[in-house]
Amino acid sequence: MTAQETPRRRVLAGLGLLGAAVTVPLAAATPAEASLTKPNDLNAYPATAYGAVADGVADDAAALQRAIDAAAAAGGGTVHLAAGHRYLIGTSLKLKSGVALVSDRSRASIVLTAGYGEPQVISATGVSTVALRNLKIMCDERPSLVAGVLVTGATDVLVDNLHVEGINAGSYDIETGVASSALIRFLNSHRVQITGCRVTKAYVGINVAGNSSHVTIDDCDVHDVTQFGVHVLGNATSHTEHLTVSRCRLERIGGTFPQVGYPIYITAGGNKQSLHKHRFVRAMDNSVVGNRKAYGKGGNADLLAVYDIFDGVFERNVLFYGGDAGLSTDRCRKLVIANNIVGYCNTVGINVWQSNDVTVVGNVVYNNYQNYGGGLSVEARGGIRTYARAGFKAENVVITGNRCFDDQQTKTQDYGIFIHERTKGVDIGANTLTGNKEGMFRTGSKENITYSFVVTLDALPTTGYWEKGMVVQLRDPAPGQPLRWVCVVADTPGTWRPEAAQDVPASITAVPSYQGQLALQGAALYVATGTASAADWRKVADLPA
Repeated sequence: MTAQETPRRRVLAGLGLLGAAVTVPLAAATPAEASLTKPNDLNAYPATAYGAVADGVADDAAALQRAIDAAAAAGGGTVHLAAGHRYLIGTSLKLKSGVALVSDRSRASIVLTAGYGEPQVISATGVSTVALRNLKIMCDERPSLVAGVLVTGATDVLVDNLHVEGINAGSYDIETGVASSALIRFLNSHRVQITGCRVTKAYVGINVAGNSSHVTIDDCDVHDVTQFGVHVLGNATSHTEHLTVSRCRLERIGGTFPQVGYPIYITAGGNKQSLHKHRFVRAMDNSVVGNRKAYGKGGNADLLAVYDIFDGVFERNVLFYGGDAGLSTDRCRKLVIANNIVGYCNTVGINVWQSNDVTVVGNVVYNNYQNYGGGLSVEARGGIRTYARAGFKAENVVITGNRCFDDQQTKTQDYGIFIHERTKGVDIGANTLTGNKEGMFRTGSKENITYSFVVTLDALPTTGYWEKGMVVQLRDPAPGQPLRWVCVVADTPGTWRPEAAQDVPASITAVPSYQGQLALQGAALYVATGTASAADWRKVADLPA
């Protein structure tokens, strides 16, 4: 090894944490340091070489810290813990820049003394280029703990294949959104990757807060958590940018009355205009299973709660059995909600709540409004719903290409799509809305809502709710019966009238011979929509002179 090939550069390049732009050489390990490393890994610092016993009885904290300090002093390196062994510690470990604390894939265990009195197990403050890999951290409900892993003001951090469990105690400030404890917590950190971790038996699983950026949480299992599974928090002075939550599996979040559990909760903390907004957020390919308890009854709230976000994409998530909505937005702009599968939630499948410039496309939403209890308000609930509080609006929402249905023997999902009165600028395209309890579509909005529903039936409807402006086209109308009927009064089953001819001059008096027949009158072109009467002509174009 030359003087330029330092232990720090070699280990961090192997971890994928060293960029090509880093070229400053550091001093090589001394012969004494090299004698403490494994034969084939000259940049590793075995914990046993620094006095760790790893029998779960002797306190190894001082030995582990000596190994970390030695690696840091050499410019960086890997502190290695033997897999299958238990390292007992009575004081917290402080990770330093350039150091990776690792075991082999089957993990080493870090356990705590009975009298452990510090607030975290492993901390890293103001560091860069660090890693934790292949470790099992057993917090064992020590009353002093507020975090298993606490990282503050760090850059270039890898947390991989950690199993962390055992901080169930905690509290939540509803005004600020701050939870008092979390198993893994990052504050004001950048270029963070949390991957392949198992997080369980906690008040909060994974928490990201402060002004953080380029954070990826991928392929993690989070379960048996009281308050939040994955919690990303901002406030009036902080937010996270370039956040990705992907391929995670979350279940059994909440369930201890009166707590309300959020499996994935991204928010800036409250309904205030002064709050910052998270930017460039993606949640994709996650699987979330609720606990089939109602909001307010120890159940989940929204399974995927995406609040206070500008520029977000939420796609290909599978969301079942939520205590409120499956996926819900709040105070957001410029979102795409695409290709999610949402079913069996307490209220609605997808809830566009007081958010603007939202595209909802390609989702499959079914069998919601299960009413698991909890005293729901009396109002319509759809597979997809737009909604807003008094004083707010949901605006500029496109809903197209979705399938919303109810195939249960006892139906629960009121409508395929429901548009609340505090909604404007909604464009509803072609959706498949079948088998819902009350009807396909309903709107309470008096604002500009664009929709076009043409349904082919054998006869005019006698059941179900029909919205004003919906059109029924008869499959085989009787002689003299109009082909198309329009709902002029919304109701169950609505008031229907033959579709009135528009812009048809009196000069057209001939009865069309077949549907699709064309007729030219002056500079206008007409098409036949039926063959019952002259009223079946419809104007389709004004031709240039």
